[in-house]
Amino acid sequence: MPPSGHAAPRQATFTVRESLGLARAHWPMTVGVPFPAGSVWDVAQLAVSDDRSLPVPTQRRILSRWPDGSVRWALLDWQANLHPQETAVYEVTDGVPASPTQTVGVVEWSDRIDVDTGPLRFSVPKHRFAWLQRVRLKDSEMLTAPVSSVLEIGGRRIDGLPPDSVVITDAGPLRARIEIRGHYAAAFDYVVRIDAYANQPFVRILHTFEQHSDDAYTMLNRLTATIPIALRGQPWYRVGREQGAQFAGRLPADGFTVVQEDNDTLRVGGHRQSGHAAGWVDVGDERQGVAIAAPFFWQQYPQSFEVRPTGLRYHLLAAEGGPAKVGMGVAKTHEMLLYFHGRKPPPQITLTALNEPERAWVDPEWTVASGALRGSLAPSAETQPFLSVLATEYQSYRTAAASEPWDDGGDVECAEPSARLRHGSFGMLNWGDWNYPGYHDHTRGCDAWGNLEYDMTQVLALAYAATGERVYFDGMVAAARHFMDVDHVYFQHHHPDWVGMNHPGKPLHFEFERGGVDLGHTWTEGLLSYYYLTGDERSLDAARGIADYLVRRADAPGLRRSPRQWGWPQVALLAVYEATGDARYRHAAAVYARKGMEAYAPQKVTDWRLGVLAEGLAYLHSLSQDTSIEGWLVRYAAAVQGRREAADPRLLPAWAYVGRLSGRGQSLRDAYAAAGRLPFDGARSGKTFTIAGRTGFALLSAASAPGTRP
Repeated sequence: MPPSGHAAPRQATFTVRESLGLARAHWPMTVGVPFPAGSVWDVAQLAVSDDRSLPVPTQRRILSRWPDGSVRWALLDWQANLHPQETAVYEVTDGVPASPTQTVGVVEWSDRIDVDTGPLRFSVPKHRFAWLQRVRLKDSEMLTAPVSSVLEIGGRRIDGLPPDSVVITDAGPLRARIEIRGHYAAAFDYVVRIDAYANQPFVRILHTFEQHSDDAYTMLNRLTATIPIALRGQPWYRVGREQGAQFAGRLPADGFTVVQEDNDTLRVGGHRQSGHAAGWVDVGDERQGVAIAAPFFWQQYPQSFEVRPTGLRYHLLAAEGGPAKVGMGVAKTHEMLLYFHGRKPPPQITLTALNEPERAWVDPEWTVASGALRGSLAPSAETQPFLSVLATEYQSYRTAAASEPWDDGGDVECAEPSARLRHGSFGMLNWGDWNYPGYHDHTRGCDAWGNLEYDMTQVLALAYAATGERVYFDGMVAAARHFMDVDHVYFQHHHPDWVGMNHPGKPLHFEFERGGVDLGHTWTEGLLSYYYLTGDERSLDAARGIADYLVRRADAPGLRRSPRQWGWPQVALLAVYEATGDARYRHAAAVYARKGMEAYAPQKVTDWRLGVLAEGLAYLHSLSQDTSIEGWLVRYAAAVQGRREAADPRLLPAWAYVGRLSGRGQSLRDAYAAAGRLPFDGARSGKTFTIAGRTGFALLSAASAPGTRP
C-alpha cells in the first residue's frame, strides 16, 4: 500500500549504514523482508545483490505466508564487506545467489553436533549439558573444559542436567543455529540457542531460563556462564566502560572483577565508583585469548565479569546485587557473543560492534506497498510531522523512564518506601518495560509495572520500519524480550490453564496475590513484528501461546466483559492468524466479534473501551468483509465523527478505517488532522506514549492506503 502520492517500488531494497568507523569483512547480516501477496512463491529463487547488481551468497527462510500460499515474510542472511562509515544499498532479486567461498559446516553424530565456520570449530554435546566443547581456532585448542552455566539458589549450586534435546534449527550455509533444551537440577528449565557464522571466529549465544517451581517466587542468587581457558606466562585483561579508558593490565594472580551493581554504580576490584561497564571483556596471553560481548549489560544489572588465570566467568546475574525475586512461570533471556582469537586481540571497536550490530533497514515504501506489516508508514509530507513528534516524544519517554523512582523492596503491598529505592526502568527483570509513576500505594500495589500496556513493542517496531533509527530497533528488542519472557506465563502450578498467556500490568510484573490474567490486556502484534524483523522464533511461539489461550476462552460461558475484553483478543488472534495461517485463530476472533457486537451498541462512544472493540472489528472486517461487522462499524464511526476532536485516541483507529472504506476526501483529511492532535505526553508514562503512537500509525496508515486521497 504505497503512501499518498507515491508509486509502489518495483523491487525490495535495504540499507546498511556502517556507523562505528570499522572496516568489516564477511560481517553477518540478517534481515526480514516482506513481499506482496502472489509475488514470491519459492525463496530458493531469491538472491541479495550488492550496489553493483552482483549477487552475493544468500541464505533464505520463510517466516510467514499469505493465504494463497505465497511468501509474506522471508528471513535473508548474507555477509557484508563494508568500509568505515559506508552506507551500502542492497537489492532483493530473482535468481540464483552466488556460491559462498566458505560455508558453515554442520555434522550431526549420535553423541554431538560438530560445527566448522572456517576459522572456528567446536562441538555441542548431546549427553551432557554444555554450550560448547572442543573449541579450536585454526589449529589451537582453546578450552580446558566445556563452556557451561550454573544457577545458585539459597547458596546451593544448581547444575544443568543432560539435555532433553539438541537440534539443528538452521543448517547454513552462512549461519547455523543449534538449540539445546533441558532442565537445571531444580525447578528451572534452560533453552540455549547458538548461532555460528561462516568466516567468523565468534558465536552468538542466547541463554533463556524458565522458572517451573510450584512456589510462587524463587530467590535466585546467581546465574553464571564459565569459559575455561588456561592462560600462561603473563596473561592480560581488558574490560570496556562507556565513559573513560578501559580497565586493563597484567592479570593479578587472584584475578580481576568488574560488577555492575545497578544502573549507576560499578564495583571495580572491590571499590565502588559511578559509571557503566561497556558490556565486553577480553583476556589472553602470548598465544591466544577469548572475549565476551554482552549487549544491554549495565541495563540488566546486577551483572559482572570475573577474570581468572583459569578463564572467564560471566555472571548474568551477579550475587553482589542481591537475589532476584523470580515469579512462577517467568523466563529471562540473555545474549552474549564469544570471540576466540590468537595472540593478537581484536580491536576495541570490534568488540563494540558485536554489542551494537549493524542492521539492514528495508525501504519503508516497499514495506508499506507489500501490505505485510499492518500499520506501517513511509516518510512523506503527510506522515513526517507525526514521525517527528514521535521521535521527540520517545526521547522524552526514555529520559523520564531513566529517572522514574520506584521501590525494589520486592513487596506486593507497601505503605512506606523500603530501603531499596531505585530509579530508572533497569534491572534484569525490568529492562524493556516501564514503571507506572506514582503507584506506591495499597490500591494498585507497590510500584506496578506496565508490562508494555497497549503494545509498546509494536509502536517501536513500526517506528523502526518507518525510519531505520537504531534507537527504535534497540527499544523493540528489549521490549519484545521482556514481554515474551517476564510478562509471559510458561508454568503455573495452581492455574495450568493460564500457561501461554501474558500478565497484565502488575507489581513485580507477575505477582499472583491480586488475580491472574486479563483478556483486556493482551496483544501479540509487537511479538510478531519483532519475529518478522529478526527471525526470532521464540517470539512467534509466545504469540501463539497467547492466541491458544484466547481460543480456549472464546466460548467460555457466563463471562462478563468490558468492550476491550472482546476487542484486544480479536487483534491478538488475527495477528497470529495472519502469521501462521491457522484458521482456529480467525474462527475464535469471529466468536469474540459476534459476542462483542451483541453486548455493545456502536453508538455509545462515551466509553473509550468501545474503541478497542471497534478496532478488533475493523481488523476482522479487513480480512472477512463481513457485512454485519461493516454495518456496526459505520454506525460507530458516525457516532465518533460528531466528537472526533475531543475523542479519546483509542476511539479513532476504527473511525479512520471506516473513512478509508468510504474513500471520502474529508474523512481522510480528518484522519490526518486527528493524528496531529494526539496527546503523546511521553514524559508522563510509557502508557500515554504507546496509546498515541499506535493510534497515529493506525490513523495515517488508513489515510495513506491505495486509492485514498485527502
